[in-house]
Amino acid sequence: MMKLQDKFALIMSRQGRFEWGKEYIPSTLAVPREAPKGSRISRLNSRKLGRTLHVLSTPERVFTQLALYHPGLIDIHEQKMLWPYRASHPLHGHPLAKGTFPPPVTGTMEIAKEIGFKHHEVMVTTPSGGRQKMPFPYQGDLLLYLMNSEGAPYAINWTVKDRTEAFKERRYSRAKTPAQQKKDREHAELRTTLEQRYYLSGGIRTLQMSLDGLEATVVANLDLIFPMHDLSLSHEQELLADFSAVVEEAVRAGEPVAQIAIQYGARWGNRDQFLAKIYQDIWERKLPVNFFKPIHINHPLHTDGGDLLTAYGSLFQEMEP
Repeated sequence: MMKLQDKFALIMSRQGRFEWGKEYIPSTLAVPREAPKGSRISRLNSRKLGRTLHVLSTPERVFTQLALYHPGLIDIHEQKMLWPYRASHPLHGHPLAKGTFPPPVTGTMEIAKEIGFKHHEVMVTTPSGGRQKMPFPYQGDLLLYLMNSEGAPYAINWTVKDRTEAFKERRYSRAKTPAQQKKDREHAELRTTLEQRYYLSGGIRTLQMSLDGLEATVVANLDLIFPMHDLSLSHEQELLADFSAVVEEAVRAGEPVAQIAIQYGARWGNRDQFLAKIYQDIWERKLPVNFFKPIHINHPLHTDGGDLLTAYGSLFQEMEP
């Protein structure tokens, strides 16, 4: 594991002067040397963002995929540092936020003092060679940037756990004494409050997202379709458009579509690319399917209801002024 002082320097080097878009580097990368012990790390290639996203758990992977499905999403900052001291709003410097003046965020040190939370600190070596205690920066899970109906950017903070209980108690699944349980519950409550107040000071909502709050079928469908969304297709666009039209007609007629991909593959080659195109059309919402039903392309696809943007639309709503 990386030493805390080395981790501190690494986070500051990545987040102190971060770049927007594909140049963004999260505080922690999804690699064994950096991720917390026992993490289920994943690296997700996003066509929309043009970069690889680093997530540190299964719930983060699933909710990142859900966020990327939203057409209004313009960026995600995963493992975003929470500044210990007063800092610019997270949207400061974004090209789409030019001419706006969002408020700065209150530093976590000030908030910790207000709520009685012991802020994590680390000893670091100063440029003069001395030793000094510095506040160790906390980091969030997923900070989403979206466009509202008026074409203005806004942010939403998603804090992510596997189960709802995890927000109420640190290390909730471990066996503990009553005293330790009480301590871990207080820590979880204060840590949650710290992050909520940090983003609230900038007018940003924080939502608690737990994997047990999503339908298992939705999770399975996202895991099935997302890896297909950025596969390169070598066939001519005119041929792919013709294929998509035939597939859409079959879906509306209640017919399985896998056989169409097989037929096109037999004639034009690269059958797997036609199969991938079906999933890409679903991902891009060209094929309206019910995400709450299993997506099996060798069976008729369910098209009534089950729209993710309708079912989970509240998770993406901007904070009201």
